[in-house]
Amino acid sequence: MLPTALGVVAIIFLCWGAWQYGYRPDWLSHRRAWYRDVLAPDQDVTLVVTVMLWLAGLVGYWLPRRRRGQPIGLIVAVVMVLVAAALGEASYIPCRGQVSVLGVTFWIIQLYVGQPPNIYQNVSPATSAPYPCYGPPPLGLQLAQLDGLAATLLIGALAAAAVLWRQPIERLRSRFSREVTIFTGLDMLTLPLLRLLAAPGPERIVVIEPDETHTLLDEARATGAVVIIGDPWDPGLLEPIISAWRGCALRYLYAMRSEPDENNAVLDLARELLYRYPPQVGELPHLIARVDNPRHANSWRGTHVGTSGMGLEDALSPVETTAHALVASILEAQARELIICGDSGLTIAVLLELDRRRWERRELATAADNGRLVMPDEPTDGLPLAMSVSRVLLMDIKAAESRREYLAGLPEMEPAHPPGATRFAESVRPTISVREVAWQDELLSTLDALPKPDAQQTAVLIADGFSESAMQTAGRLASLHPGIHFYVQAPSGEGVSEPIFDQLHLYRLGLLVAGGVPEDTWTRIARHWHECHRRENPVPKNHPKAGSRVPWSQLDRFVTEDNILQVRSIMLAVAGRLHRLWIPARALLPGSFIELTDRELDTVAEIEHTRWFRRQAAFGKSNPLAVPWPDLSPEDRRAERDRVQRQVSRLEDAGFLPIVPKGGPAGVEDYERIGIVSAKRLTTPLRWTISSGEELRGDAGDWQVDNEHGEMRTVTDPEFQASHEPVGNGQWRRVGTFRAWQVTEPVRLRTKEGSATADPGDWVVESPAGERWPVSEQQFERTYRPARDAPGENRPD
Repeated sequence: MLPTALGVVAIIFLCWGAWQYGYRPDWLSHRRAWYRDVLAPDQDVTLVVTVMLWLAGLVGYWLPRRRRGQPIGLIVAVVMVLVAAALGEASYIPCRGQVSVLGVTFWIIQLYVGQPPNIYQNVSPATSAPYPCYGPPPLGLQLAQLDGLAATLLIGALAAAAVLWRQPIERLRSRFSREVTIFTGLDMLTLPLLRLLAAPGPERIVVIEPDETHTLLDEARATGAVVIIGDPWDPGLLEPIISAWRGCALRYLYAMRSEPDENNAVLDLARELLYRYPPQVGELPHLIARVDNPRHANSWRGTHVGTSGMGLEDALSPVETTAHALVASILEAQARELIICGDSGLTIAVLLELDRRRWERRELATAADNGRLVMPDEPTDGLPLAMSVSRVLLMDIKAAESRREYLAGLPEMEPAHPPGATRFAESVRPTISVREVAWQDELLSTLDALPKPDAQQTAVLIADGFSESAMQTAGRLASLHPGIHFYVQAPSGEGVSEPIFDQLHLYRLGLLVAGGVPEDTWTRIARHWHECHRRENPVPKNHPKAGSRVPWSQLDRFVTEDNILQVRSIMLAVAGRLHRLWIPARALLPGSFIELTDRELDTVAEIEHTRWFRRQAAFGKSNPLAVPWPDLSPEDRRAERDRVQRQVSRLEDAGFLPIVPKGGPAGVEDYERIGIVSAKRLTTPLRWTISSGEELRGDAGDWQVDNEHGEMRTVTDPEFQASHEPVGNGQWRRVGTFRAWQVTEPVRLRTKEGSATADPGDWVVESPAGERWPVSEQQFERTYRPARDAPGENRPD
């Protein structure tokens, strides 16, 4: 307001001077005063100061309003037109002579076309001049002539930019960002995410939308983002944005269209361009695709991770982010029992989020306990909320199917609790019970039957999607049971609301978590690793490493990025160098997993250390361990390998496993099974110890198989029936074609019977279904032979 007010004063001063000068042309020459020098027709400083005051006022007005979608350019043009008119009136009226007021108006209009009348002439008053004014034009008129023509040009430029030049200008703007976030896919679900991304610096956001008639384009432009009309999977459009003029500028890419195939096309093109315009050393852009179905999202992560070294790829599912927000609210309410009504993807997503929170807190608490062994006075604050939910009831006609789906992907055994840890009761998975009923008919009676103390610690989540009947039922139940927290989906909005009455919360499917941009999967894992590390390895405040032991939110950006890159580097090395595939743990075929060997861990450790060392060198960081891998001591190499092993184990806990692809490594051959064995079906569980000392187990219903050399194993019934033919008297012929390969180092397998190790020289055998187990070299030579013309149905796919 201050520069604008001073600018108005300056214009009024120039109008007064032009008015005085017009009536008395000799006014400036007869008297000497300070304003005479300021208003002299040749005084450049006065015009420059006036223009600068108005520019400062314009900037002050524009800065706080640049993201509100206001027509700043049009407002500026209107102000310029009014200023030119005021200065023109003050300059022309004293000189109009016999000309009418309309004539003076015509003179003013001529200011805007660059052809003002020549009112002031260098003639004396004795000559027959057509107008009474003579001498050089006053400063006010000089500014009016410049301002009027500039207003016309500005209006024309705004019109041309709006009609013809908007797209070229927007594309040109997109090329001058050092760090750019590309966003595609405008709808009511993604718009809140776009607003949040644009808040820190809208000039970094480039929105690409193929539909020029999209109803949300104006709202996208109102965020201040650069909006480009075109196909986001067009190389000619995407390449100049990613390459920019200083190399790779891509920081984030959000492919948020509702069609997964379109999002995949955008990410495929981005990966291809990143190979041509690679990011700087130690930087990887985040490539995030929207996948609405949470089951598909989890599989998408597994199939895409490790397939490219050019980006950190992740799927963003509105169901998963909504589950994240719901679980946070339920835990904050300290609910001990959760009743989930309905069968939807949200049901499974909430159960998985509860598991994830339980695992994260258990890891953090374990790390804190270990840290207190080093520093007993280390504070314990900052741990996530305790897992209060101990019981979950699923109510729906298909509730049993939901529980079966959830349990199918869980590990068979919980990790062992740390010795002496007595406060880990929340690490025990909650019991899951089901009621196969229509929840609308039975929920009220179920809640009525709850003892009052239990009712006060109960939360009800209606996961059936939005419907008027669900809203009506939830409202009625919330009124009848005011102490119970109810969560029901609303038709629109963002996040989980505060109770609208009693304890009735509305939630909406959305892409934001607690009003913020959701973390991608790899950032969440990296943050968790860091929080565990700093709690397990505390240092005094004045220690040199104290700066890296602060909470994640306080870390230097270089360190947070390095933690994220570490996750990606390990996963990429396992996939690229070891030729493994990362899959969701829930998709693992039981009895098929082969753990990483020591040699493979050394390979991954070397790749990760080399990445870290190069990034340290590129950014000028100093560290005693920042040396090439060959220069590390054997102890440091072993420490690096142990660190990688811990990270791979944590990735497994987070739900991702590196598997050997079906069919085994390259060059694997087919072998036929031969020989006669004795077999009997187990009626009770059986445990036995193999030569390596490892204990295996068979369940009731499995088959105990013994060969003529006294070697025994158990086989599940489906696998046994597919690989044996009866010959009578309890004897069976081994049949079928299997894949097999010989190992040169100890290889640990997780078979259906338990963990078993294949020693150097032993063989790993894979059934057509994908199950694997170790076979000693001697046993393999006796019971397998190279496949010849085996029946096609016995061959693996």
